[in-house]
Amino acid sequence: MIQFFAYPESVFCAKVRIALDMKDLDYAELPPPDGYGSAAYKKIVPAGSIPGLKDGEAALSDSNAILEYLEETAPSPALLPEHPIERAKVRALIGLHDTRIEPSVRAFYAPIKAGKPPRDEVYKQLINDMSVAFERLEDMIDAEPYAVGHHVTLVDVAYATTFSQAQQLAGMFGGELMLKPKCQHWWQAMQSLSHAATSIDINRKAMQDWVAKFIQVDA
Repeated sequence: MIQFFAYPESVFCAKVRIALDMKDLDYAELPPPDGYGSAAYKKIVPAGSIPGLKDGEAALSDSNAILEYLEETAPSPALLPEHPIERAKVRALIGLHDTRIEPSVRAFYAPIKAGKPPRDEVYKQLINDMSVAFERLEDMIDAEPYAVGHHVTLVDVAYATTFSQAQQLAGMFGGELMLKPKCQHWWQAMQSLSHAATSIDINRKAMQDWVAKFIQVDA
């Protein structure tokens, strides 16, 4: 059985969980023993980071490397398009997620951990910055109804929980994630995916509990 090491609040772990579920793979989701970066965990996954995956002799880290591994070892259903141009587009959009979109969401974590109250001006600016980051997607996706064409790809797997967490955090701090029409249509399509919905629910509950450790906000 595959061992999948994850924390429920991580959107990078959510990427892998959705792919595992969509490919109907048998796996056990576990927290890293003694926490990520620990000596005990590094004996299993040498990088010591999450997500981590142990599958026989394979001990993998980095969400994108894990997704590519799953695509090669469990190719059905395919989450990469057949056409080289579309495959390149998928990888470009995942890169945008990891370098621009997700960091705009993660920027909330520092003021939350610092105990900044919900109506602090810092959150208003972060909500605006996050909306601007998401605007970049409008001209890059197909939304027919998925990000790249008519079938679910690794882009949808990567973004589903990040969309949800962005909306959740904006709502917690008195704002709204502003999505343009194509992104709204895409988000509606992702919400209809049962495996994505499961991971979104896991993440939303975990984030609610995590935020509550530092500050009191509306659910």
